[in-house]
Amino acid sequence: MDKLGRIAVLADDEIVPEPSKTLVAILRYRSDRVVAVIDRTTAGKEAATVAGFPGELGIPVVPDVRAALDAHRPDAVLLADEPVGAALQSYWRDQVRVALEAGVDVVSGLHFLISDDPELSAVARRTGAKIHDLRKPPAEKYLTPFDAEGRPVLHFRDHRPGSRTVLAVGTDCSSGKMTTMLELERALREGGTDASFLATGQVGMMISGGGVAVDGLISDFLNSTVEDVVFHATQEHDVVLVEGQGALNHPRYSAVTLGLLHGTRPDAMVLCHDLRRTGLGLLPGVALPSMRRAIEINEQAARWADPERAPRVAGLSVVTAGLDDGEARAALRRLTDETGLPATDVLRYGVDALLPVVLPGLVGSVS
Repeated sequence: MDKLGRIAVLADDEIVPEPSKTLVAILRYRSDRVVAVIDRTTAGKEAATVAGFPGELGIPVVPDVRAALDAHRPDAVLLADEPVGAALQSYWRDQVRVALEAGVDVVSGLHFLISDDPELSAVARRTGAKIHDLRKPPAEKYLTPFDAEGRPVLHFRDHRPGSRTVLAVGTDCSSGKMTTMLELERALREGGTDASFLATGQVGMMISGGGVAVDGLISDFLNSTVEDVVFHATQEHDVVLVEGQGALNHPRYSAVTLGLLHGTRPDAMVLCHDLRRTGLGLLPGVALPSMRRAIEINEQAARWADPERAPRVAGLSVVTAGLDDGEARAALRRLTDETGLPATDVLRYGVDALLPVVLPGLVGSVS
């Protein structure tokens, strides 16, 4: 998928009134590859403008896949749909078929696997188009060796000495974990550090071209699959920045979060939080924990799998959208005073405050 150089993003009905997280992320981090955005409602406008970006990117919005194919010749159509369930709405299915009939690849992060659809997969075979289902379970990862007692083996191999593994954790889902790791990767690379972002979700995979969608794994193999990909990443890079998923305190997503935490065995964690929220995403009646409590539960859970090193939360990445500059800076200072940890809004103020704690590794939170 990383070889796809010209991408049309299918975002129909996913821009107004609020653009999808997938669209925003692709425009922010892969705009160099996007040749068009597809949406009937905002066709004729500029993509960054309708997505709420401060400036233009020169990417047009067109009404349908056919218009994108005729005018912009994409290598692939990427789906920016984010349903909670596993369905593919009929209009999107028709648009996917148009792309496949033209021999153009389709990239999907849906739980609905397009490659399992008999009709669409038959079209792809006939035209030579490829279907990239990012949430398709990697069956080869399930061939876990068995020990003498007949139990699956989780190796927990030591990461390469001198390498650092940093995991983003959060107080909620969609709280900036992917963005934080991508911004850290960019800053570290610009400073000459061999850093690598490791995607664990479909949007991160669309951006980086690799990784594994952990919420598509069979739960028994989540920890071992993550352990394997992180281990190999540390063999090749000095700093491995692992995208987090969900939150330990979120009743819907805690399982994948804990498996990712134990499989990663990080040297340090960055806790991500959105100041606009008082309740959990999709469960607004459930209150968020305090920052100190969120730090405590993540550090405790990390120690269950790694008691000798006892990984710590080393810094805070905080979304301050909706606050003016003075209010945002004051909120960050309060959080630093409360926790003893550096805090920043990575999109608003950059990641400089986090670099000193990411690079050295283990930095403890307040007791």
